[in-house]
Amino acid sequence: MSEQHYNTLLSFKLNDEYFAIDAMKVNHILEVPDITHVPNTPEFMRGVINLHGNVIPVVDLRLMMGFKNAEFNSDTAVIVIAPDDQQDSSLGVVVDMVKEVIETEGLEMKPTVVDKDNSMLKNFHGTFSVDNEFVHVIDVDELATASEV
Repeated sequence: MSEQHYNTLLSFKLNDEYFAIDAMKVNHILEVPDITHVPNTPEFMRGVINLHGNVIPVVDLRLMMGFKNAEFNSDTAVIVIAPDDQQDSSLGVVVDMVKEVIETEGLEMKPTVVDKDNSMLKNFHGTFSVDNEFVHVIDVDELATASEV
């Protein structure tokens, strides 16, 4: 796992846990749009959306991380990320709720323990403690690689 430095993170909720990704790789935050199912794809692949004329695959991060499937509600959102800063590799990620932008200056990142048997994501960059909540930082590039079908 490489050492990463983040200035700004976007935090979100999955189940009752908080996670974050590099805010510089976030292109859009959307209410859940109409998602077109794609046959013969893994369960975590929700389908595709049309965003400004681009076809964006959408994955359910809850299912990728071994959480139970949950119904969408008014807080559910799709975060559109571009792992390598190229629009043609964008990916939509369904989360339970977008929480806040976190400035990381002065925060100390600790190693994250991962249940490697139940999660498709094997590496996290670490964990911050923010307002007495732990926030696990997800590797956006690994997320994109794990979601390829």
